[in-house]
Amino acid sequence: MSTLFRLTQCRCMSTLSNRAKFRQIQPPRQIFEKLERLGFGSLRRTKRYEGVVRTLQKPEGPPDPEIKFPLTSFFAGAKTPASFPPEDLPEVAVVGRSNVGKSSLLNRLASSTVVRVSDKPGLTQQINFFSVGRLFFMVDMPGYGFALVDEKERQAWRQLMEDYISSRKTLKRVYVVIDARHGLKIADLDFLQMLNSKRVRFQIVLTKCDIPVLPDLARRVTMVQKDIAQYRNAIKDVLVVSSKTGAGINFMRKEMLFLVGHLRSDKVQRIPM
Repeated sequence: MSTLFRLTQCRCMSTLSNRAKFRQIQPPRQIFEKLERLGFGSLRRTKRYEGVVRTLQKPEGPPDPEIKFPLTSFFAGAKTPASFPPEDLPEVAVVGRSNVGKSSLLNRLASSTVVRVSDKPGLTQQINFFSVGRLFFMVDMPGYGFALVDEKERQAWRQLMEDYISSRKTLKRVYVVIDARHGLKIADLDFLQMLNSKRVRFQIVLTKCDIPVLPDLARRVTMVQKDIAQYRNAIKDVLVVSSKTGAGINFMRKEMLFLVGHLRSDKVQRIPM
């Protein structure tokens, strides 16, 4: 048996093992109820979970009114810390690996095209500040992980992000965007460890949640919650969104407005996990 064949066989067994472990996850009923309330109840189900979904308690009362941000526009771009704008407004930052849907998420939150969307990794090459109606800054950070640039430039991006995260007193939270189909990768865990070590509050946002079948999405939420339990500065609630359908977007907008002090806590519907 050739060495190449053995390596290929081992990799296949490892992949199957990971898939099998994923399939063994039994999401609690609360996860399905949360997904139902956020608008993911129409996702394709599997026969195994058809009965569970059918018996879920439907949301009572009228749906939450849609909340839209004020006009969101580009304010400043920074390639060095000296270019960061004054800390006049609260800030929330959005970051993630290349091609996880970060740009589409920002556009959906803003209800307009404020960020260019591309399949080419590494399009965001500076820290971009977007003013949300002079209420707060939504900050678009360069993607980490794979990008079509050399290692030296990737390290420069990383240092720029660390300088920003370490220095901004107006930074309220970092939203780390993760593709719901793939979950947390090594590059994500490395970045989360950095945020945690700097005592920065962060929250996971699962994107592209319209693609997996409903049970797999519930498994992914369950798995990510378990993965981030080790970090003291992680927000335990995982945000679940689809930039394509808009599911979960309204809830995320309300969370952000509450975070920056422009929405009362009683206006944010807490969805128990």
